[in-house]
Amino acid sequence: MWRLGLLLFGSISMGGCWGVHLQFSRVMKVRGRKDSALLRWGVDRHREQIALEVQVPRASWVALALNLERNLTGSDVVIGGWNGDTEIFYDAHIDSQWPPVRDNSQDYELLELRRNETHSTLRVWRKWFTCDPQDYDFEDCTTYVTAYFGESPDLRDGAENAFSKSIYFMEIKSEVQLPSELLYYDIKRDDFLIPEEDTTYACSFIPLPQVATKHHIVKYEVNIDPQSDGIVHHILIYACDANAEIVPEVGDCYGSDIRYSQCLNVMFGWAVGGEDFFYPEIAGVSIGTKYDPQYVRLEIHYSNFDGISGIRDNSGIRVSYTPELRQLDAGILMAGVLTFPIQFIPPGAEAFRSYGLCDTGMIPQSLDEPTGDLTAYAFLLHAHLTAHGIRLLHYRNGTHIGSLGEDKSYDFGFQQIRYFPKPIDIKMGDQIVVECTGSTMDRDSVTYGGPSSLNEMCLGFLFYYPNIPIATCWSFYDLNHVTDALGLEPEESVMDAIFSMDTVDWDDETRAKAQRAIMESNHTVVIQNRRWLLPLPYVPQAEGLGRCTSTW
Repeated sequence: MWRLGLLLFGSISMGGCWGVHLQFSRVMKVRGRKDSALLRWGVDRHREQIALEVQVPRASWVALALNLERNLTGSDVVIGGWNGDTEIFYDAHIDSQWPPVRDNSQDYELLELRRNETHSTLRVWRKWFTCDPQDYDFEDCTTYVTAYFGESPDLRDGAENAFSKSIYFMEIKSEVQLPSELLYYDIKRDDFLIPEEDTTYACSFIPLPQVATKHHIVKYEVNIDPQSDGIVHHILIYACDANAEIVPEVGDCYGSDIRYSQCLNVMFGWAVGGEDFFYPEIAGVSIGTKYDPQYVRLEIHYSNFDGISGIRDNSGIRVSYTPELRQLDAGILMAGVLTFPIQFIPPGAEAFRSYGLCDTGMIPQSLDEPTGDLTAYAFLLHAHLTAHGIRLLHYRNGTHIGSLGEDKSYDFGFQQIRYFPKPIDIKMGDQIVVECTGSTMDRDSVTYGGPSSLNEMCLGFLFYYPNIPIATCWSFYDLNHVTDALGLEPEESVMDAIFSMDTVDWDDETRAKAQRAIMESNHTVVIQNRRWLLPLPYVPQAEGLGRCTSTW
């Protein structure tokens, strides 16, 4: 995990009339190397401008490369260095291989180029959009960043000296004023031997802090055991109902013992690349009342693809809580595709889309009580290895009115809670469509939905207030409609119908038929609270998933 550094720097003058503050930083490391690079940046959303600074071990030149993908080809590169006593600086790009080629249009402005006995530093400024096709456009998505450096005048030694990391440049400064009376509590794993399997979902039940009066959790931070760094992929903490059966030992979250799949309300979440999370000053997570959980289920997903043995994990989440109550209780709503093999992605697909639907108009009926509107202030996107783009589309009365979060260059190794520039109102009756775009060009069999990293998911987590007792609002489509469209024989069971996808001769035509059938299919919305499920049919019209009506 890379911790967020909120650095206090003076402004950088641009033309002497205004400045961009370097607010954020990330350390860039390579496993097995002791040295590192440091990236700092700041954005001006109003003027759509960015300042970037990269610091590397002392070298004669330093370069910063930006791309949407983990791919050298097409990268936008800015280079600074020294040829003797002469400074060198220019805007470049990579055609197909290192070294970079100088751009015809020079769009970066040099702010500072310096070196001392230990480090070399390059600081630049640029507009987000330059209209130069060889420049990277800064948008609300993940950027793959590489810092290069070296001594060779022709830059050819740069490939040997590189630090790379996924970065979200459009971060919102999240830290808020914490209350004066603050208590701490660790929800963590103790000395758990990580299996050698590539995917493990390990669950245990942990009591929450015992308080006599209502308190609010106002912040949480992840603590990853250094031994487990790179293997712990995500941590989720679910609220347990008072009737949940508490099991003392650690078990398989989604195995044969259904007791580990109790506790449906997500309270906190972290995934690789995430940072400390601060609740807005108006809201916090309630504990200590008769309606609040006494126990939580701690779920840790281990991705041990290298089969490393003998690692004992002590990772978890530390919560900060206070008796100084805030105005509202905070909650998390999980939307998307029901995690089940009914979700499938054909092999050889370049951009196959999965859809999950949530009709919030069904929430009041599922609770059997009036429910007010919600205010979303942050989001987290989650899918697995085939996904390269996720969108949370916001509809009202069948009309697309905006975004509840998106990333067109989603990175499984960099999942971060992201704050909206300003809160977004979700009215009861609005529809939320979660769209995941996946690529299976490197796979020769169908990818099914499921918990393994080699399976797929399509989820969006919305952080909102005031809290309502709903855990999930997700959906699955009419599989019979899809199998009919593919010309498959009817099957007696759902599972037989699902795995009949393995019999399809997948090509461009059959992939297109499956995609069209999924988009036209009726969807069943499944609403979950702490105690039960309520499936409700949801029928989108064929013109598009955003033009929807509800039936009962």
